[in-house]
Amino acid sequence: MKNGKDVTYRGSANFIKDNVLITVAHNIYKHEFGKDAEELYVTPARTPNSVPFGRIKVKEARYLKEFRNTDPDELTTYDLAVLILEEPIGAQLGTLGLPNNLENTKNLDVTVTGYSAVNKDIKQMYTDTKTILQDTNDFLFYQVDTLRGASGSAVYDSTNRVVGVHTNGSKAEQMNYAVKLNEKALSFIYSVIKGHSIDGWKLISDTWYYYKNSNKQTGWQSINDTWYYLDASGKMLTDWQKVNGKWYYLETSGSMATGWKYIRGRWYYLDNKNGDMKTGWIKVGGNWYYLNSSGAMVTGSQTIDGKVYNFASSGEWI
Repeated sequence: MKNGKDVTYRGSANFIKDNVLITVAHNIYKHEFGKDAEELYVTPARTPNSVPFGRIKVKEARYLKEFRNTDPDELTTYDLAVLILEEPIGAQLGTLGLPNNLENTKNLDVTVTGYSAVNKDIKQMYTDTKTILQDTNDFLFYQVDTLRGASGSAVYDSTNRVVGVHTNGSKAEQMNYAVKLNEKALSFIYSVIKGHSIDGWKLISDTWYYYKNSNKQTGWQSINDTWYYLDASGKMLTDWQKVNGKWYYLETSGSMATGWKYIRGRWYYLDNKNGDMKTGWIKVGGNWYYLNSSGAMVTGSQTIDGKVYNFASSGEWI
């Protein structure tokens, strides 16, 4: 983050959608400068030795403007922000979930994972898990051990559900706190997500994903009357794939092949409707063909179930 005073500072954030991160407002707006950071970047999954996704400029940062009028030395429920990226990089990293209820979280074990800003040369995540000691419905209090720079880290439970955003604290012996994701906070977050929904195909690190309302789709998907198969991570698959015990061939475009298909020197027949690979005897266009156990069409003289059959070079039984 860089502001008009040519000062660069660092904070933390976590993906809650593939193109949306949650953080704190004071990572964007600094009361001491009276303005938003002029440039915001995220460096996902950084390690001491690598920057696997590079340095990505934030497309848009949103926070409740009431934060500007708050006392920086006082607790405020407005210290919450959302970052929007142009591309859904989170597809390669995974996302944390948002809560679907607003129960009291006292005694819940939570984890805070963030990047230290104590030394600009430190490029490693730090993490610690402790119990929430108090839940006021606006704030969560705990003694999680953190370092400066962890502000903006999601406070999440063992199911990777975010219950708050870490706002202040540095050492385990002092009380640290987070803004709780209560009804007001969630309403703000969802309004931002809704306004930046991802839909359609996205190419991320040479892998295709398909989105509906910012959610990665998985399994069989019919898109513009064409079938595609997306694995559990949302990745579009190609080539031979075994799904629910049946083999399918997916073109380099991802589309499911049907009918006759010449693949690596052999002919195969894929059901005209369902796309599954056929074996054994099949009748196509008034002619009989035989496909061996691997699905490949046979030619010439073949012994099948103890009988000899002859097949033309084009595969028809003659």
